[in-house]
Order: sequence, then structure tokens, then C-alpha cells
Amino acid sequence: MKLLSKYNRVNIIATIIVLFVSAICYYFLIQSVLITQLDKDLKVEELEIKDFIKENNRLPDPTNYKDEQEEFIPSGNQKADRRYTSVDIFNKEHHEDVSYRQLQFPVLIAANQYKILIRKSQEETDDLIQLIVIITLGILVILLVTLFLINRFLLNKLWKPFNSTLQQIKQFNLSGKEKVQLEQSDINEFTELNDAVRIMTGRVSRDYDEIKSFTENASHEIQTPLAIIKSKLELLSQSENLKEEQMNSIQSVYEATNRLSKLNQSLILLTKIDNQQFRESEEVNISSLINKHLTNYEELITAKFITIKKNIEDNVKMNMNEVLAEILISNLITNAIKHNIDKGIIEITLSNNHLLISNTGLPLKIDPSELFERFKKDKVSSESLGLGLSIVKKICERYSYGIKYNYSDTLHTITINF
Repeated sequence: MKLLSKYNRVNIIATIIVLFVSAICYYFLIQSVLITQLDKDLKVEELEIKDFIKENNRLPDPTNYKDEQEEFIPSGNQKADRRYTSVDIFNKEHHEDVSYRQLQFPVLIAANQYKILIRKSQEETDDLIQLIVIITLGILVILLVTLFLINRFLLNKLWKPFNSTLQQIKQFNLSGKEKVQLEQSDINEFTELNDAVRIMTGRVSRDYDEIKSFTENASHEIQTPLAIIKSKLELLSQSENLKEEQMNSIQSVYEATNRLSKLNQSLILLTKIDNQQFRESEEVNISSLINKHLTNYEELITAKFITIKKNIEDNVKMNMNEVLAEILISNLITNAIKHNIDKGIIEITLSNNHLLISNTGLPLKIDPSELFERFKKDKVSSESLGLGLSIVKKICERYSYGIKYNYSDTLHTITINF
């Protein structure tokens, strides 16, 4: 959920709760005020009746209107209490119940006790309360709509610089030379955010350029002396005066140099993938690529008497960098050949959804979860650098492909889900 939406939801819900509670309190407050006013009017009527009795020593004539009623009831020796109550009385003339505010009090006339009931209609009071409630609810609705519109449009405008900055961060390209263009804002927090983003992107770009430069220089500076060493070793190995022991030493140095050269190339490749230096993409025919590499490694496959079983759909194409696609397929096939057994099997299944490569072989001696980690290999003495499957996984991560390993019935299976 977006921050603005969450803020609107919390703000509106809190406003509704506060206004609802306030409206209830306001309703009872208004009702109390109006009832108090009716009680004051009833008290005035009480005083008038008592004054009339005092002057005339008799009860006045009772009134009986819809909005005001008086009732005099002999109470004998029983003295009535003085109290205010609200009552509903059926009006025969209008055939409806009418709400009254009633005052009951006792009077004494010529040694006779009477209970006096004075009633005033609450209809006008109720109508007034209803009107006030309707007006209040109308104001609340207008207030909520106003708050919603303010939050929707004004806050959207206020958050525009932030959204612009976020969009620029999403579009930021390390390999590009363009600097982020951030929208100016008069809000301090957004200005500080923009300054932090400028500093961060500038620093990241400089670090990226330095790493890229180091990678390129390292590739050149290391490969050149290694090539010279290999060349000199080849010349030495052709010398006729070398003893067998010396030849074996030269061969060991040559193999170690060759291994170091491959290690250097693999590490540089991993660094380039991490730094997203393979950004160009095109449609690569994976079907043709697999068949091409199987042909290239045909001698190795024949030498180990490996049987190839293929279930490859035609023209399976993926949008990716061609160099990385070559490396991906090459590493998977060489891994299946290198770690296979004599007279083993390699099964390759390819569809638009996944690539599956299986090969026979002994069970792993390492945890399968470590198989794709760098420098992890099944045997310490193995000629493998332990980087082939790590490169494969890094390429899969680059294109958000899922990759997993499984071992079942002497078959090691690597599955890549496109």
C-alpha cells in the first residue's frame, strides 16, 4: 500500500471516529440543554399555580392542549413527590403518542392533598434536536469530503517531488553517464532527500567506474604476463637437453599457469556480471546454441563413451546477452561431461518454460545447497575451479531465472526455469 493511501485511510478513519463520538456527545448535550429549558418553563408554571392557589384558595381550571396539559389529582393522605419525568401520552384527537416533559408536585388546599401534573410537549424540542443532528451530519459529510479531496489532490501535489525522486532512482543506470535530474522542492525533508540521493548516486557512479576500470586493467595486466609465462614454458618444453624430471616440473608449472589464467578469466567474468557490464540483449536461439556446443564437445563425449539423450524443442528463444547465453550453455554442458562417469548418460530437455540437464555420476560429497557457491567442488583434487556453476547461477540471477539442483537414481539434474 502506498504511503499516501495509508495516510488517507488512517486520517479519514480517525476523523470519522472523532466526529462520530463528538456528534453523539453533541446530541446528548443539546438534548440536555433543551430539556433543562423545558424544566425551567415547567417550574414557572408551578409557581403560577401555587400563586393562584395562595390568592384564591382553590385550584385553577386545568388546561388541556396538545402542547401543554395540566392535571389535578386528589392524593388523600398520601403526599406526592416532586419530580421531573418524560412521558408518552396517547392523543385521541391526533391518534398518536406525544412525548411530554412532566413536572409532578404536591399542593395542600383546605386540608386536602393534591398531586399536580404539568406537562409540556417535547415535540418541538425533538424536532429541533433532529434538525440540529441533520445539520451536524451534513457538516460532517462536507468535512469528510473536503478532507478526502484535500488529501487526494493537495497531498498528491505535496508528494510530487518525492515521487519524482523515486522514479529517478528507479531509472538510475550505473553504466550511463547521465546524472539524476531531481525536482526542486520547498519542503526541507524532500530537499535533504534529494541532496542525499545526489551524493549517493555520485559516489556509487565513481565506485562503479573505479571497479570497472580495475576489472579491465586487471584483465589486461594479469593475462599478459600469464601469456608470456605460458609461451616461455612451451619453448622450454621443446628443449632437447631437459631431463624427464625437469620436463615434469615444466609441465606442472604450465598446468598451474593455465589454471591461474582460467581462474582470472572466471573471476573477471563474475565481476562483470555483478557490475551489469553485459547489458545488451537480443533474441538468442537456445536450441541452436545447445546443439552447437554438443557438436563442439563431441570428442570429449566420445572419449568417455557418454550417451546423449535430447528432447529439445525447435527455436526456443530467450531475450538475453549473447555472450552470457554462450557461457551459460557451455558451463552446463562441460559440467555434465566433466562430472560424468565412463559410459554415462546426459539427458537434455528444453522447452519455452525450462531447461533441464541431467548427467550420471556419483553422489555429492558436499551439501547440495553449497553447489552453486564459489570455489565449492566435490573433490579437492578435481581440476574444476569450482566457479562454473557459480557463474551459471549469477547469469540466472541476472535474468531472474530460477535454478535448482536435484539428485535421484544416480542422475544429477540442474533445472533452469525461464
